[in-house]
Amino acid sequence: MLASSIAISSFPLLHFEDKASFALQCMEDYDIQHLPLVKDEYFVGLVNKEDVSNLDNDQTLIHLADQLTRVGILGSMHFTAALNLFSKNELSLLPVLNEQQECTGVILQKNLNDLLAKFLGVDQPGAIIVVSVSPYQYSLAELSRLVETNNAQISQLNTNFDEATGALIITVKLNKEEADVIIATLQRYNYQILNYFGNTIIHNDIEDHYHHLMNYLDV
Repeated sequence: MLASSIAISSFPLLHFEDKASFALQCMEDYDIQHLPLVKDEYFVGLVNKEDVSNLDNDQTLIHLADQLTRVGILGSMHFTAALNLFSKNELSLLPVLNEQQECTGVILQKNLNDLLAKFLGVDQPGAIIVVSVSPYQYSLAELSRLVETNNAQISQLNTNFDEATGALIITVKLNKEEADVIIATLQRYNYQILNYFGNTIIHNDIEDHYHHLMNYLDV
């Protein structure tokens, strides 16, 4: 899904000749901390509410020309690229630009969160298994095969590296809630189970040792 497909076009754009009072009122009306500033429809930068508040009401935004944040996303990029920009710049919205650097709309943080939740299928039922494996041993084909041989399918998969150990952390969401057989299969193929969320009760070594201790104390 492209960034342009989720952009909101009916959003106010500011200009250098606009007064601080007008910019602040727009931000209050839309409950946001930033607004794009354009010149002849070309994106110049983001205006920050805190900076505008430091101006007198009748001062124009030209006084903020050297305080603008130059950050936006091309409409042709995948929408997930916006996540990094929101995080790094602590934005309340992100301008969407075309190839000519014209501002064609904005992405709101709330809308992005809602879309990401839908993209990840968080509202769909299914067990989640987090496993660790050496990057050199990882094979998507093998992981899919191990799941599918147990009458299940992977509905979502994400990976990231553990910088401390160099291991590959794989988060898998299944299309079923019960995963005890799948977990046992993964363990046989040297996948270390880090976390599990679902209906299956996983007994780990600590839990087993605890029960042994309780049995010993009862004797």
